[in-house]
Amino acid sequence: MIKVRMPVEEVGLFNSLIDGLPRYALTRTKEKGTGEVYVLATPHKVKELMEALEGMKKHIKGLEILGETDEELTF
Repeated sequence: MIKVRMPVEEVGLFNSLIDGLPRYALTRTKEKGTGEVYVLATPHKVKELMEALEGMKKHIKGLEILGETDEELTF
């Protein structure tokens, strides 16, 4: 799981961009309104996902890739 942070107003665009990737990942937020998003990727797509996230920095102002995390998410 990869944790990213961005301005709250950019989260919708970010989620749409991730949804548009060919089955790379899903997004989840832990706390509404924080701008922190968890990206759950399948192990064989992590490299491609990281490349896509780097490319998104050009389009999503303030996007920070915080890296892999072992935090627990409840659904």
